[in-house]
Amino acid sequence: MLSQSSSSSSSSSTSLQKMKKRRWSREQLLKNLEILGPLAAPLPPDLPPSPPASRSNSPSAPPIKRKHESSQEHDVVKRSRTNGLPEKPSSHHHHHYHPPPPPPSQPLRSSNAVPSFNLRSEPSEDGEVREDTTAVTPRGPAPAVLSTTVPVRRPRRGRPALTSFDEMHDIYHKYGRMLKYSGDARFWSTYPATHKEYRPLANPPPPNSPYHKHGGLIARLELVDALVCFTYSLWSKDFSRKSCFRETWATIEAFLGWCKNKWIAELDTIGDREKALLGLIWMIEGFIHGRKFFFSAKTVIEPEMDRIWAKMKSEMMILSSNAEKADGQPTPPMLPSPASIAPVNSANSTPINNSASGTPSVNISSGINLVNSPAPSRSAPPISTALPQYMHGLLPQTAKGQTASYNMVEAAAKATAPINPALAFNVKELSGGVMAAGYCMEYAQRTLTLPILARHYPTTFARMMSSSLTAHEEHEPDIEDEEGELFWPGQCVTGEGLGWVCLMGKAMIKEFGRDIGYLGLAGVVPKPAPGPITGDSSRHASVLR
Repeated sequence: MLSQSSSSSSSSSTSLQKMKKRRWSREQLLKNLEILGPLAAPLPPDLPPSPPASRSNSPSAPPIKRKHESSQEHDVVKRSRTNGLPEKPSSHHHHHYHPPPPPPSQPLRSSNAVPSFNLRSEPSEDGEVREDTTAVTPRGPAPAVLSTTVPVRRPRRGRPALTSFDEMHDIYHKYGRMLKYSGDARFWSTYPATHKEYRPLANPPPPNSPYHKHGGLIARLELVDALVCFTYSLWSKDFSRKSCFRETWATIEAFLGWCKNKWIAELDTIGDREKALLGLIWMIEGFIHGRKFFFSAKTVIEPEMDRIWAKMKSEMMILSSNAEKADGQPTPPMLPSPASIAPVNSANSTPINNSASGTPSVNISSGINLVNSPAPSRSAPPISTALPQYMHGLLPQTAKGQTASYNMVEAAAKATAPINPALAFNVKELSGGVMAAGYCMEYAQRTLTLPILARHYPTTFARMMSSSLTAHEEHEPDIEDEEGELFWPGQCVTGEGLGWVCLMGKAMIKEFGRDIGYLGLAGVVPKPAPGPITGDSSRHASVLR
């Protein structure tokens, strides 16, 4: 027995030694790994926690079939093709923020696709229907722009002198003309050679340069840059004098429409980052209308309307007072009719004697009925609709201290006051300006908002959100400063804020231009020597004067 146990122990020890000494070759390892089959991709680290343990009284949920990986990827690819407009890689690359690359198993999505959160992050309990998350596009992490980008807080320089504003007006008017000519010339050079508007550049950019690769985009960028310069030039003249020169603002209307139409023509082929620049154009136009109608109401219409209303109100008081006097005159007495003085039982006939003394009888019951009969209800006085109800309180009260009577309101409604043609024109311009400003701002907020700035212009967004400036310090920042503080434009109904729009627009253009090699004034097409003005060169000539 002992011999058998010793022999078995010795054999097991020798086999263990052989297994320890045995080494697998590469071919054997690969062959054994083939038996295991392909390994699935590891689970992502942001997977939600496992569901809680099922309760005893909860019904068991049917097993959920797992879709094949290839079908899921195929569905995502099909959805990404219909996500939105085709993107341009040159216009969706951020300078300061680079999103982390997606896992290899996930297809790349357009940066223009609007991300969305999955609001249901906790696991579902047993028996609860899970939400369909395939219809919701997962959102990537938001850029932490406020923690990485902090604007430089420049010392306050105070309100500049009038001469400084005049110099600023002349300089940026000159810059605007340079950029406008370059944008037009570059845009015409992008047409096919057979197009009637085609005009080649005298010195075209090199084939591999950004100005050659993105010729059309840079042409539109120069146009909106010129619009910002023109607007900033005109605003500086207005702001320095605390006024609004309507005739001067009229010179920019043709070019503003030309610039806006060039961006609208590309609306179906550009991404959200470029659409924000179209929103900037709409915002500039809306704030121009807001400034014009505010100063028109403040300096022209309001004083005139005060004078006209004072005169009309005086005439309304006179007419309503005359109507009250006419109502208060007593009615002349009239002779009574025979029926009114006849006895109750008379009926214009001889009274009946039913007594020996000849005393006429009296119908007592009929007299009692007349006394007990209810008095006729007095109807409420009519209310005049000649004037709105809220205007009745503007009229004088009656002699009894009551509100104006029907005749008084009707008489006051006939008051008139003369309005000259100039005032009528200004009132019409005011109402049109209010409608135009609302229209432009409604379109501006479609493509240019704070969330859009945070997503596509993080540096500009951080310069506004981390700012210590106030709404009344439009004169403080330098428009060429790329690191200083900014301020989100307020409401255009105040008549101010156009300077903030220009400062924000210039920052957006610089941030956008860095990613495509835009050089601004350093890359403009130089204007040739002045010559005879032709039909094409006189286009938008009003803004060039």
